Amino acid sequence: MKNMFTLILGTILSFSTIQAQDLPMVFELGTQEAAYEKLNEMYSQSLLEASNGDIKLAFDNWLHMMGEMEAYAKKIRFDIKGIKLWLHVFWNEDGRIAHIGYLLRPESRYIDAAEIGAFLKTFMDRYEFPQKSTQKFSHYTGASFPVYSEKAGE
Repeated sequence: MKNMFTLILGTILSFSTIQAQDLPMVFELGTQEAAYEKLNEMYSQSLLEASNGDIKLAFDNWLHMMGEMEAYAKKIRFDIKGIKLWLHVFWNEDGRIAHIGYLLRPESRYIDAAEIGAFLKTFMDRYEFPQKSTQKFSHYTGASFPVYSEKAGE
């Protein structure tokens, strides 16, 4: 009984010491849930809140990033067409991407996890989001490539 108590206590303590920093910069959603929850706590402000409630600005900035992602894929000759995924992007106050969580959607063209992970990592190292904030912020949504949307109001 004492060994079981020690095992349970050790498991609880190990979960409590999990940090958001334990997540890689690019990670697959649905893995490492405890660290992901910590990350959500640290980046609790939404993109809309960081945009002062301006939905057009938030949408335009998100669309800009998707367009830049597509342009970067073209530049490095990485075929992103037909890829559909869920993205959860976490930005620092200065607009630099700190983490990207992703999950391929069922209707997506197949792509190896290592390939999409490497693409997202190299993209985030080169890209700065136009939105800045006094707090860390995040946005969770679906993304499809090629990008067909237009900026709001155009």
